[in-house]
Amino acid sequence: MLRRADVTVDACPLCGARLSPCESNRCGCRGPRWPSRPEIMYAIACSVRSPLHVRDFARLAQRDYGCGIAVPSANAVLSPDPRFCWAGQGTYGLYRHGPLPGPRNLEGVSRMVLVAAGEPMTVDALDYSLKQLGYRYNVASLKNAIRSSRRIGCGPDGRWAHVPGGAAGAEQRRDVPVVPAGRPEAWTGLRDALAEDVRRFMVQREAKLRSLGVPHRFGLDWGEQPGTMLLT
Repeated sequence: MLRRADVTVDACPLCGARLSPCESNRCGCRGPRWPSRPEIMYAIACSVRSPLHVRDFARLAQRDYGCGIAVPSANAVLSPDPRFCWAGQGTYGLYRHGPLPGPRNLEGVSRMVLVAAGEPMTVDALDYSLKQLGYRYNVASLKNAIRSSRRIGCGPDGRWAHVPGGAAGAEQRRDVPVVPAGRPEAWTGLRDALAEDVRRFMVQREAKLRSLGVPHRFGLDWGEQPGTMLLT
């Protein structure tokens, strides 16, 4: 297992890659366990460093394993398999690459980040976090996704949050299969790891905006207390 501060996540004992609860501690770093399309696709994903477009999965399946598969068929393999993490339109990766297990659209991903953050975020802060996680999209799509969501609301300060706050995690899990049904406890570790990532992203973003030399640009207000961070 990997430990980061007080967060524990599963890891491959061979390559050390971070594993999602849906990967069941069975990494494909040694190649496909058997010659099926899902196992070949998983082995391909384990061999790369970032998410791939579906057409690249199809190309590498043919090149590396002699498995001829059309792009629509490759998409039909990747989309329902919970081991693969959606990373943008037609793009999939693994938890180790950054994207989150479960959601298959920007609304679902945004809900996970907002639940993990535990407090409202501006669109810019949410966009920065998702881009750092490896998602590929344009910001207009993100704005449309959160504005049309029935589970995300905007406060009077222009920041967005998952609603209702107290039951956000349970509601998120009911709507999006983030962890296997037999491992509900895995949600806590995944949520805490994501919360840690979001905090780190916000520190990075704050430092970048500070370096511009204009502390009140982009809605930021650091006040008089050094070290104070807002999810703006």
